[in-house]
Amino acid sequence: MLRLIGLGLSIDTLHLGSLKRILSCDEIVVDGYTSVWFPSIHLLTSLLIQLGKKVVIASRNNLEGGAAKSLINKALDKEVCILVAGDPLIATTHSSIITEALTSHVEVEVMPATSVYNAAISLSCLQVYRFGKVATVVSPKNGIIYEYPFNVIKMNRSQNLHTLLLLEIDIEKNYYMKPHEAIGVLLRIQERLAENVISLKDIVIILSDIMSCKQRIWIVPVEEVLKMQSEFQHNILYTIIIPSKDLHPVEEECLNLMKKSRINHQCMVCEEDLKKVLQIFSTQ
Repeated sequence: MLRLIGLGLSIDTLHLGSLKRILSCDEIVVDGYTSVWFPSIHLLTSLLIQLGKKVVIASRNNLEGGAAKSLINKALDKEVCILVAGDPLIATTHSSIITEALTSHVEVEVMPATSVYNAAISLSCLQVYRFGKVATVVSPKNGIIYEYPFNVIKMNRSQNLHTLLLLEIDIEKNYYMKPHEAIGVLLRIQERLAENVISLKDIVIILSDIMSCKQRIWIVPVEEVLKMQSEFQHNILYTIIIPSKDLHPVEEECLNLMKKSRINHQCMVCEEDLKKVLQIFSTQ
């Protein structure tokens, strides 16, 4: 059997059911490149290794192409787990693994979990049914600026919908795009296309390290984001929401209140708690 198990965004959102499944696996592969888990994916892997589990932190090369095929072959007669920060099927890489496994007649189980996508919407005070397409903002590559996220914002705003933007991360290269960089990219595209989709006065919602003890939320105009370079730190996972032009009255009221009162996340589960639960499950 092949299990794709979502770890949620942090130790606080890790399901008991996921832990029990992890401990039942003969071989555990941890996705170490598509997202971030708080406080650290190395904490979880260390605890599992202490319990005698075979654990590997995988790079992109370990979960794509021939390496993925090798993993699927092992799952023909073993229980193999792929652990993913967030939800296991948000990354298209993992969808292709499932397709390959099912084609090879391997039994597959997927354990969904909290992701940046649903958590950001919950924390934004915006109505979920008013969100349009999602896009990822990436830095220019070889002088080429990718216009797709700007086009998504344009399309969503034309339908009076909100836009959730993921920002480029490359964990292996220790690169995390910052909000002012993302906004700068979008404004350069807008200028080049002579469009008027994003105004400097438009309000945006910025969320950092969602569901961690360091979680922060800013509700500020676009022009302010460009001045906040010193506010945005390295190695932080940021998400941006660009609300629709016309907010529902309840959305507008909630955002105005959130500007004055921060929504916090209190970490209630610690390393010792996780260790105790793992020890209990491992003896059953």
